[in-house]
Amino acid sequence: FFDRELIPWLKEMEAATDIIRRELLAVLGEGTDSGEFTPYVANPPGVPLNQWAELNHSPRWSAYHFWRHGERNDKHCAACPRTAALLDEMPLMRIARRGPNAFFSLLKSGTRIPPHTGVSNIRSTVHLPLIVPSGCGFRVGTETRVWQEGCAWVFDDTIEHEAWNDSDRPRFILIFDVWNPRLTGDEQRQFTTA
Repeated sequence: FFDRELIPWLKEMEAATDIIRRELLAVLGEGTDSGEFTPYVANPPGVPLNQWAELNHSPRWSAYHFWRHGERNDKHCAACPRTAALLDEMPLMRIARRGPNAFFSLLKSGTRIPPHTGVSNIRSTVHLPLIVPSGCGFRVGTETRVWQEGCAWVFDDTIEHEAWNDSDRPRFILIFDVWNPRLTGDEQRQFTTA
């Protein structure tokens, strides 16, 4: 987990939790949770599944994407305009066909995301808890934390991490990728144009 002092904009995002949650609830109220939330793990045939076998193409871990691999989902951004505008103000990692990534993450009850690692530490991952029943948790390396609604954190996802929902209700958080806060502006530009 990164020290909060490295991330001055985190309080701004946390202050908008109620606005973001209202837009999430509006999306869910429209009955779109099955049609607009899609499985987060969706490997094509022939790809080794390893730890993802249980969650591959499963709605138990689903996402409502605002950005996916650098492509903006205009429909979802229009449905959640305040969330989309707040994301636009964040230092999103922007690399063609890689990022940004930003989405509402749904983890259904009784679901565990297995230990895994990301591929590059030029990015950092932000979690903003929106609806978190008791019994949900998250581990990065040797540190385990319990989500608190409206209390965000940023972590290096190249460190092994996992999440779980041992409650009887779904958990929703906003996840998005930003530049590693230790990168300079020049370093970010070098990765962007590579």
